[in-house]
Amino acid sequence: MPHHRTLAPPERRGGGAPVIHAELRRHYDALYDQLLNGRRPREARPVLDVGTGDGLALAAITQGSPLHGVGIDTAEPGYWLGPEGWSVIQADAQRLPFGEGSFRSALLVDVFEWLRHPAATLAEIARVTDGPILVVQTDWEGLWFQADKAEVGRDLVRAFTRGAPEQLRGRIRAASAEAGLELASSSVATITVDELKPNNLAWDVLESIRRYLVIESAQVRARRFDEWRAELQRAADDRQFTMLLRRIVALLERWAH
Repeated sequence: MPHHRTLAPPERRGGGAPVIHAELRRHYDALYDQLLNGRRPREARPVLDVGTGDGLALAAITQGSPLHGVGIDTAEPGYWLGPEGWSVIQADAQRLPFGEGSFRSALLVDVFEWLRHPAATLAEIARVTDGPILVVQTDWEGLWFQADKAEVGRDLVRAFTRGAPEQLRGRIRAASAEAGLELASSSVATITVDELKPNNLAWDVLESIRRYLVIESAQVRARRFDEWRAELQRAADDRQFTMLLRRIVALLERWAH
């Protein structure tokens, strides 16, 4: 399997609420509203969070709200950084250990591209969920950095995103239909960052790219990457820097009978 790309998550500092990148606050607020789908919070719970990981993305979406539920992941639960009051279990999303209609909402954040059998997985999630299923997936094909030496950066970004699914919206639509679900809405959240400074979203995304290309896969020499990053920093200092990425946000529902 390719490396697991994730949009740089919020941080948990000092045991308090997650620290969300400023560029993502409105995005996460919008995801919360879509998860509710016009309902009051108590009508949208319990929530099933599929591929929850350490729970930080879940915390970013639900922090300060009365939502609760269960997070599942194929890996053994580790140190939980998500919201309090949630259960976390190890489970296979194609064989969920829950009865029909156990949940009122379901959430998948940066999970869809890693599903081996998307339609079967969505059908199983729909079996245990009698409300909407919110699918959020970063469209890595759209990751883009502005700099003078664009061709160098394009090669590095392409190496990082290699293996990401193409035509993501179409894939989600097709899997939903095969699972017997209606695509109630589908939109693209465009996130733009115009600064490059420590701990902002662009900084952390570049750290993720460097970690994979230089350390984990050894595809790129550190010097080559750092020269490109320095070019980006000079562009940022001259107010000529932009990072752009897109996220697909799809709300799935059972077909009305």
